[in-house]
Amino acid sequence: MAWELLAIWVIVIVAVTWFIRDEKRRTADADIARASRYYAFSPKYRHVPARFRYAPLPPRQTIGGLTEAERAFFKMFQNS
Repeated sequence: MAWELLAIWVIVIVAVTWFIRDEKRRTADADIARASRYYAFSPKYRHVPARFRYAPLPPRQTIGGLTEAERAFFKMFQNS
């Protein structure tokens, strides 16, 4: 009879500690979800793209559609 009472109390203690542990984990998960919603949608944590450090260079202007190197190549090819 004594071992039956001991087994009942062991089961009760295990069940209560399991319940308390799960409730703490549930509240911790809720806190993490609340914090993640805050950081995801709060205006001060929104991603703002960085500005260019240097202005992009304008496209290179070519006269007549050919560069100097291309003109030199065609002159060399024409002379051979």
